[in-house]
Formats: sequence, structure tokens, C-alpha cells
Amino acid sequence: MTVVRYESENGIARITINRPEARNAINNAVVQQLNQAWQRFAREDDRVAVLSAAGDLAFSAGADLKDMPSDFWLAMPNLSVPCDKPIIVAVNGVAVGGAATMVMLADMAVAEEQAQFIYPEAKIGAFAGVMAGFPPRMQYKAGLEWLMTGDAMPAQRAYEIGLVNRLVPKGQALSTAMEVATRIAANAPLVVQAMKSIARRTLPASPTELYYPHRRLLDGIAHSDDIKEGVASFKEKRAPRFTGR
Repeated sequence: MTVVRYESENGIARITINRPEARNAINNAVVQQLNQAWQRFAREDDRVAVLSAAGDLAFSAGADLKDMPSDFWLAMPNLSVPCDKPIIVAVNGVAVGGAATMVMLADMAVAEEQAQFIYPEAKIGAFAGVMAGFPPRMQYKAGLEWLMTGDAMPAQRAYEIGLVNRLVPKGQALSTAMEVATRIAANAPLVVQAMKSIARRTLPASPTELYYPHRRLLDGIAHSDDIKEGVASFKEKRAPRFTGR
């Protein structure tokens, strides 16, 4: 089942979380398909990505409690797949937990005026750690109050503290994000990518953000053909024939 759509148009990748019947809650399938979408965007010719969600009730209700994703970080923009091309999020409703983290990690965000951002982990005794990297991306004191109270933050407040950079009327988040993406896609891609690359290098990374790229590297080794060949060659008492895959 396709729960994440990828459409390419005029240099723009439109990536859509497509579970409106579940308020776009993020399950294992969404995580895997979002990760595949980020990989596709990174390697193909699209110059800008716009992430949105189907329906008009929620950008995402966060993790699906009926199918809790085991590796939520794989769905995160700019974390699971290195990419110097800009990623814009269009928020059309509530963004809860990991969905709010996606907004934080994206390069730009457009939110509709009725949108709300909720990070409830302090209230339920859980913390994945990625959101701890918020200080370079929004005001420290305001952001910390939001995280520690677990209270819903309206879009206006999210705009004031820098979590989102545009507020628009209901129903206009995606079209506005696409307008911004179109203007960016018309510019010199090497310059745009250099701007993002250099800008991101000036942002201090949280320990969690530093951990996951290393985990990605080590997971790749742990599931590689080479490790299977190494074990097989040892058992068969022969020289290994490594392929680098």
C-alpha cells in the first residue's frame, strides 16, 4: 500500500503522507516510504522538495500507536538521508510529536493559521532525543517552555519563535509552499545547494543528530553482502571475496 506519494513536477518533488483516514499517523510503512522518498530526492534531478499531508484535519497525529515505528528517525528530513537540496514542509493542521520534529528539521515551513504544534513526550514519559536539537532552529527559552510543558502551540506562536517562516490562511499551505519551491527551483541549483550546505554547517548539531549518521553507517555494514561473505569465508576456510556492497 502506498502511504507516501512522490510526484515530480518542474524540478519539484511533491512528497505526501497519505493516511488521511488515520490523521496521517506515522507507522512503519510511512517511515520506510518516507525514507525511500528522501533517498530518491537526494539522487534524482528534482531541485526542491515539498512535504505535505493528505486531508485537511492533520499534518500528522504523530506515531501510530497501533503500529509504532521502530526507527522513526529514518523518516526525518535532513537526518536520515544527507541532502543539500532544500526541503519545505507545508503544515495544514495539527503536527504532533515526531511530525513536529519533521517541521523543526526541515529547511523551511509554511503553516496554516489554524495549525497547532504539540510535543507531548514530557507528559507521557518518553523522549527520542532528536527534538533536543531545537535551539539553533527556534528561540531557546520559548522552545524549551513548549517542550517541557507539552502544551499545544498555535501557529502564530510557532511563527513568532521561528519554528515556521510563513503563516497562511486555511487551505493555502501547500500552494504557498509550492510557490516558494517554484521560485527556488528556477535559481542556480549549485548555488542553492551550496547555500544550504554552508548554512547547515554553521548549526551546532545535538548529540542525537550526530549519533544517527554513525548508526546509518554501522547499520549499512551490519546488513551488507560483505559481512555475509566474511562469515562464509571464515566458515569455509578460504579467502574472502569482498565487493563493497
